[in-house]
Amino acid sequence: MTITGQAGRVERFWALLTPAEHAVLATTGTERDYPAGAVICHEGEVTGHVLVILHGLCRVSAHSSNGHERLLAVRGAGDIVGERSAVDGLPRSATVSALVPLRALVVSASGFAGLCQRHPRIAWAVLKVVITRQRDTDRQRVQYTGSATQRVAAVLIDVALRRGIADQGEVSLSQEELASTVGTSRESLVRVLRTLREEGIISTGRRKIDILRLDRLHELVH
Repeated sequence: MTITGQAGRVERFWALLTPAEHAVLATTGTERDYPAGAVICHEGEVTGHVLVILHGLCRVSAHSSNGHERLLAVRGAGDIVGERSAVDGLPRSATVSALVPLRALVVSASGFAGLCQRHPRIAWAVLKVVITRQRDTDRQRVQYTGSATQRVAAVLIDVALRRGIADQGEVSLSQEELASTVGTSRESLVRVLRTLREEGIISTGRRKIDILRLDRLHELVH
């Protein structure tokens, strides 16, 4: 299933840097290609390298206490991934896998630390990304406590617009992944999507959801 929506403004890590800082990152890291479906890093593993996505999309997921996998985010070109483990040295908090063929700039933990120490603006950009993502997490806790319809609306807004993919095309998610993110059953998800479709808020096709009325989704959430 793919989800598309009107493009929203997403301020990415790469966009926060100057051309000179881009060049410094490029010389510090190594470009690497990942095929669709490749696991870039596993939840719980002890690695500290950082990735800056140059092209493509990846999904970030983690397992909840009951063992269910939950989609946390979708990252696209310009996003930084893995920065927390590079800073605190703790095991990865999530699994990152390529949704489509992906190219990334891979920077070692030591190289990343040196960059941040020598270039305060790069460190500030990382801090801004971390804070923005923490705010997103706090917002999700509030949004995902309403009815099934409210939670589905919140997730559609979040995945298609806020998690950084609306300006790069569509994101592919299975109904099971979408239901897991919402925190509902697949059957309940199907019922809500049918209602949203009948009200003209979304349109659905074979494995595809198009957001037609973003304003109505916001009304449902709030």
